[in-house]
Amino acid sequence: MKSVWIGLFTLALAACASVPPPRTLDPKLVAHDFAGRRLDAAGLARAETRFGLSGNVAAPWTPDRITVAAWYFDPILAQARAAARSAEANATLSAQRTNPTLKLSPEKVFSGLAGPNPWTIGVAVLLPLLHPGEAQARRAAATAETIAARDQAAEALWQSRARAIAALRDVLFSRRAENLTQAVVHADTLHLDALRQQQTAGEIDRNAVLAAELERQRAEADLASRRVQDAKAGAALASAIGVPRAALSGVTLRWPGLDTPPAPSALPRVALAKDAVWNRLDLAVLLQRYRAAEAHLREAAGSRYPQLAIAPGYLYDQRQRKFTFGVDVELPLFHGAGARIRAAAAGRDEAAANVRAKQASIFNQLDAARAQYALRYAAWRRMADAAAKAHELAARAEVRRTAGQVGRPAVLTANIAADTAELNAESALSQVWAALGALEDAVQQPLWPASQLPLPSVQSAAGTPTPPTDDSGAAHVEVH
Repeated sequence: MKSVWIGLFTLALAACASVPPPRTLDPKLVAHDFAGRRLDAAGLARAETRFGLSGNVAAPWTPDRITVAAWYFDPILAQARAAARSAEANATLSAQRTNPTLKLSPEKVFSGLAGPNPWTIGVAVLLPLLHPGEAQARRAAATAETIAARDQAAEALWQSRARAIAALRDVLFSRRAENLTQAVVHADTLHLDALRQQQTAGEIDRNAVLAAELERQRAEADLASRRVQDAKAGAALASAIGVPRAALSGVTLRWPGLDTPPAPSALPRVALAKDAVWNRLDLAVLLQRYRAAEAHLREAAGSRYPQLAIAPGYLYDQRQRKFTFGVDVELPLFHGAGARIRAAAAGRDEAAANVRAKQASIFNQLDAARAQYALRYAAWRRMADAAAKAHELAARAEVRRTAGQVGRPAVLTANIAADTAELNAESALSQVWAALGALEDAVQQPLWPASQLPLPSVQSAAGTPTPPTDDSGAAHVEVH
């Protein structure tokens, strides 16, 4: 009977695992917390201070400050971290061994009793044995899957930064384009007024005025579109950071060196290729999945041997105490290990093909991003030179008007041409920065301007991003 009590006590201990308390998810409270998010949050200021940034909401918000704000608030990043924790937990679960089984078999003799005690009580513990190399394969697979989950979380950090930086860039360029379009509308209005005065004086006919009116209508329509784009860009920036649109009201946004993107020759080609092909986080995830698939193949290879389980036990047989020992052997009558091995080998081959396909895609993406940046940069330089010449012509027209050589409409026409050329150059500049953003995404590291933030890297060679969560539900990140 002592063995019975020992077995029951063991079962009681197994049930003593801690269980997290239940959490109530109230959409109203979540919405209220989101509406209360602000860039002057104390937790965000502390996070900025840890990275050596200002932490003052009134100071200009640079790309690094916007990145930290996104890491602090971004709900998509919190979702990615939760998925990574779930994947790590599942990897640990898959590496666990099957627990032993306690078998209790009491019997009572009802007839033909030879002794004074009618009871026979048997207790046995069924211990399943692992195949050769199975334990090491399970641990290797769990390790690879855990690292892959952490690399995915690190990749989510980079994607959060990329979304926030692109949104910041769009806001700044949309505002500048709106101001330049407003200048074009103003110049068109002055030109139209001058032409109307000439028409009243009989110097020109109605056709010239109609053409000027059409140009002003086009400029006003363009201005309306620019205002819509500015509103969309502001909403996109708020979404990328993870705050309501009102949180950005009155905030000063600044991008140092926005008017001077780097020349393509300033970007090192060899270093870019190495960083992209070796250090991409999404490639690291696929490499870890390949290692997990290789471990699963080793585990499947061990299943060629029969599954064994031993069952040592104790038997109390009518006052006689006996030691028992049993062996369970799996009989491969319906199937062998061949199908499982073939499936594991196919999974490994698929994982290897995914790695090769991703590397080829990275090469193509990098080549396309380089070529696009070079072409966009050259186009912007031509547009910038054309805008500079247009402004020079406008200045000369003003000088000639002062000298009485041309009239005011000619000066206004030159000003319109200069403002339009500057607007086109501004559009080309925004495309240059968008191309540079695509190049940064290809190598998954900031190229210009330089960042002082310790950005995430491959977890097999670096520390793990550990993003804690504050009491209000906003998650902020610490990168080691």
